[in-house]
Amino acid sequence: MKILHLGPLWFPVSRDAAGGRETWLAGLIGALEKLGCHNTLLAAGDSQTPAELVPVIPRNLVDRMKAGQAGECLYYQEHQLTLALARAAEFDIIHSHLSPGVFSLSAVPGLGARVLHTQHTPVWQDCEWLIQQHPDLWLNTVSEFQAHKLRTAGARRCFVVHNGIDVASYTFQPQGTGLVFLGRIEHGKGPDLAVTIARKLNLPLTLAGPVIDHDLFKQKIAPYLGDQIRYVGVVNHAEKNALLGAAACALLPFRGAEGFGLVSIEAMACGTPVVALANGALPEVIEPGITGYLTPDENELAALVGSATKLDRTVVRRRVAARFDLAIVAGHYLKLYEKIVAS
Repeated sequence: MKILHLGPLWFPVSRDAAGGRETWLAGLIGALEKLGCHNTLLAAGDSQTPAELVPVIPRNLVDRMKAGQAGECLYYQEHQLTLALARAAEFDIIHSHLSPGVFSLSAVPGLGARVLHTQHTPVWQDCEWLIQQHPDLWLNTVSEFQAHKLRTAGARRCFVVHNGIDVASYTFQPQGTGLVFLGRIEHGKGPDLAVTIARKLNLPLTLAGPVIDHDLFKQKIAPYLGDQIRYVGVVNHAEKNALLGAAACALLPFRGAEGFGLVSIEAMACGTPVVALANGALPEVIEPGITGYLTPDENELAALVGSATKLDRTVVRRRVAARFDLAIVAGHYLKLYEKIVAS
């Protein structure tokens, strides 16, 4: 099976990427390679992948924007589409991990029947409208939560393949102390709720992730930083592995409707249970009383931490390996590719 992947350009596709989609895609390609697939990746030139890498731009867009060398993603994505069309005939499947802006690939004669679009981001009403116009696209989502929205909008060929991680690349820790929050520092991810919980329980908290909302950081996080609460910035895989494994509980107080919640399974792979708001796809991922606890009420999060820390961390690790290991996920994708090719 020869697969052309269209990767996001915001960050390099890499195990150490700051973006969850880029991190996941790096792992998926590695797992597909082990299944005998030949992968080619159209992405930023600083990506790290076992696939054949075709650079769309020399360096990821976030770095280029910081350097004043870029200001808008769409122009670079158009170039990416041009490169994809130029080489499309070489591949059995074109697998897009981009926004709905590239759904037009599915309208290309002789090509569209071999294009799979993975919906990584939340499904908003505009996406639902587009699906109503084009219900026969080959789609997959990373959760039943997303798939339900697309199917309700009329999608006829929409499948679910949950996200996954290479569980073996995360170190199991039999015990931990304190709390950890890993995610973008913005209102929707709820880092301020994590701070509130840590202060209420008088527990140490480590926050990690890129600061997106600087006002939120300045007003609701920075005033409380010190010996108890610390912010460590953006972390690579090794640092993330250490932080998640060292914690007694991971907090995911995401206010928004998460399409999946990748950090939840990363924490579980270290044996660390998760306490989260029951939004989006998280009820599909977290098993209450086994790998963590969920609540729809922000005010109940703190009370669940004590129960979560009593869960068997060995079982937490075992469950994520059985459900979300990348070898399993890659196998599901290969079956979907075969279904598309055979149609």
